Amino acid sequence: MILRADRQGAAEHGHRITAAIACHVARVGGTVDQLTQLLLHLEHEGGRHTRNIALRSGQSRALDYIRRVWASASDAISNTRALGSRHEAYEVLAALRDRIETTPWRGERGRTALRVLRAHLNFAEIAGGPLHHASERQTAEEAGVSRTTLRVVYETVLRPQGWLRRLRVGHGREGSTWYLGDGNIPGHGGSAPVSRFRSTQFPPGPGT
Repeated sequence: MILRADRQGAAEHGHRITAAIACHVARVGGTVDQLTQLLLHLEHEGGRHTRNIALRSGQSRALDYIRRVWASASDAISNTRALGSRHEAYEVLAALRDRIETTPWRGERGRTALRVLRAHLNFAEIAGGPLHHASERQTAEEAGVSRTTLRVVYETVLRPQGWLRRLRVGHGREGSTWYLGDGNIPGHGGSAPVSRFRSTQFPPGPGT
């Protein structure tokens, strides 16, 4: 069981890296063919997960996987405005962390929501921006909560209040695509949005 969990965790970590690379390629105007060449290149460390799929299940399965990741990345990028630089992205995430840590989180559910949001912030920092990938299993383990509790705070706190938006639902070991918001929903109260956040990147439109 432990070995199986380790393999699953490694696969999820590998997918998160692959998804981040795909988002970068899509953001700079690349193509799925360029992403494929990058991921299957033997000297590219970021392509290890994809090459492992090719070794275990064949080239065709690996190419299908790349196409799914590319579709997810392209969809996510089309719904967000790219940040100008990695430094700018870290400024945005630093501002978001300040906002998260200074927001009152009342009651047990609020404190649990804060733990989940911190987990997503950690994933966003790894990805280099508010756009990131995470599965329920990863997030629940990172936050130290059950999946049932995780779903409750998603639906009752974090998504309704604008802290998180799920752009694409994950399947199997492929985590969902998430966008880390600033907790400000027009017409729903709340404090003024972080100026650096609004000036550098816009969240997806409502309903995504």
